[in-house]
Amino acid sequence: MASQRTLRTGRAALLLAGLLVVPLLPPCAASCPEKDLEDREEEANVVLTGTVDEIFNVDPVHNTYYCKVRVWRYLKGKSSINREILLDGGNKVTIGGFGNPRICDNQVATGDTRIFFLNLDPEAVGPDHKNELMLNSSLMRITLRNLEEVEHCVEGKKP
Repeated sequence: MASQRTLRTGRAALLLAGLLVVPLLPPCAASCPEKDLEDREEEANVVLTGTVDEIFNVDPVHNTYYCKVRVWRYLKGKSSINREILLDGGNKVTIGGFGNPRICDNQVATGDTRIFFLNLDPEAVGPDHKNELMLNSSLMRITLRNLEEVEHCVEGKKP
């Protein structure tokens, strides 16, 4: 009987300790705050939907990489995409900035389809990096609701 009482007391102590510690931990979202969708869209020169075809130029020190992305649809900024940016007959682009610690959701795998918020790379140096696109903010999963919200932002309407 005494062992059951000790066991119950131990469980109660663990439960109490957990209840006291959990409120002290920061919420997951607070560790990587994301701007409002309207601000993200406004700051991006190009917004497109696409599928990751290839991952390359992986930097093992900084954990950053580039992707070749098959473009399905431009939601914003198609006119700012010139021929130097387009690859493989004009339906693919190279995007950098994956793994950037300043961008919350920035990890992809081959075959992932996402909404990309992009800008021309202001730090691109040399002919090999001319006109590269870089992630400007977190990726978004493709859902009907997300597509509608981004389209409304691009059109300047309230979602």
